[in-house]
Amino acid sequence: MEEIIRVENIRKTFRDNLEILKGISFSVERGEVLSIIGPSGSGKSTMLRCISQLETVTDGTIKICGQTLVENGVYTDKKARHEIILKSGLVFQNFNLFPHYSVLKNVTAAQIRVLGKSKDEAEAVAIDLLKRMGLESKINNYPCELSGGQQQRVSIARALALKPEVLLFDEPTSALDPELTGEILAVIKELAAEKMTMVVVTHEMAFARDISSHIIFMDGGVIVEEGSPDDVINNPKMDRTKSFLSRFASN
Repeated sequence: MEEIIRVENIRKTFRDNLEILKGISFSVERGEVLSIIGPSGSGKSTMLRCISQLETVTDGTIKICGQTLVENGVYTDKKARHEIILKSGLVFQNFNLFPHYSVLKNVTAAQIRVLGKSKDEAEAVAIDLLKRMGLESKINNYPCELSGGQQQRVSIARALALKPEVLLFDEPTSALDPELTGEILAVIKELAAEKMTMVVVTHEMAFARDISSHIIFMDGGVIVEEGSPDDVINNPKMDRTKSFLSRFASN
């Protein structure tokens, strides 16, 4: 299969000498869904931010679709980095929509600015995606007029509009009321059924078990355990994994 993401020995240290990532390595192939679980502060979100270039690594190598973003801590040139960043789309836990833009403009703006599409082309793509998200009637609304679940669906549509090779989700339901969580998980399940390559940081254990090709459990900036959903969620081998999962009700 085609490798979409390769991460090798990633390390990230912040200015106060706090090492958040301590040598993380994994790969994701086309069509796979990798779920990353673990306690708060384990480095999960930092790792996603390194892949999406919102953070720089201290050391290590990241390759996306065979193109090297950073090798042994040395980044490629600015033009290549720009090309690589378009291959991944990040969906934030707090939506990060532009509050002064309508729903439609939130989904068209990057297409026009980054991809160079005409307004008509961008709007056609946006309307099609918003229909898929069940938001056709909301295209002229502003984010403040939407529920949290609706805002997150706009965020997903915005990421998909740039036609990334892989979608990165940073705890996509953590800012939602429990009753709204299901609608976002349903969207992600639909994308998985369509073989969209995804990396999902989540605290929804049953969801991770049901949707994933592969699961990583992180703690303290390292990968403690990884394997199939059945191995990691249902039959963990490491005591730390067992302890973490014991806090979640069996379902």
